[in-house]
Amino acid sequence: MRLAIFLFICTLFTSINPLKAQDNLCENGYMPFQEGISYELTTFDKKDKISSVNKSKIEALESIDGGFKATVAIEVISDKGKELHKGSYAMECRDGVIYMDLNSLMDPRSMGGLSNMEMEMSGDALELPADMEPGQSLPDGHIEMKAKSGGMSLMTFTMNVTDRKVEAAESITTPAGTFECVRVSQNMEMKAIIKRRFKTVTWYAKGVGAVLTENYDDKGKKESYTQLTKFAR
Repeated sequence: MRLAIFLFICTLFTSINPLKAQDNLCENGYMPFQEGISYELTTFDKKDKISSVNKSKIEALESIDGGFKATVAIEVISDKGKELHKGSYAMECRDGVIYMDLNSLMDPRSMGGLSNMEMEMSGDALELPADMEPGQSLPDGHIEMKAKSGGMSLMTFTMNVTDRKVEAAESITTPAGTFECVRVSQNMEMKAIIKRRFKTVTWYAKGVGAVLTENYDDKGKKESYTQLTKFAR
């Protein structure tokens, strides 16, 4: 579940040292953006029982036009310690906005056996601007994934993210610490064999990313939540 943005800082310093200013802009966004940062997100069911642990690390950071691109390695582990998924996704910092690969929002369990197949992806990256304030609306996102085996298409999987809104600024405490956050809500629709609609509410902290995410079904009942349980630079 997961997205990012960047803060414009120090106009005078930008004119003196633009590369360093761009570094600071990325580092002070609403996602971690430094090589070597690692963090752990633990998902709990509605009865507060651990269902999975997502371990992430920023493995590489490279310069691109207008900013930087980060490669994030992820490993998802079940409550019994079994590996559910291992891979990577990309996020970019360009002109004060972080663009998050929607693949990062996919729960491998929702994809069943498709998680081990060849996937062809297209669509939009999810945006988080640097100037998020309560009352602000954010751009929608869309992704389409085609599962293939031996070059043959087996299934198409789509996800739409809509009605994204910055609702409030709040302080959130998790096992990883206390963070000043902005709260962002969004509606999500996933379709493969069946269609599923739900809502997520995520609290983002600058330089850290998602601190807490709550997932609600289409009737407004909380199904699960994910907390930041570890964070290391």
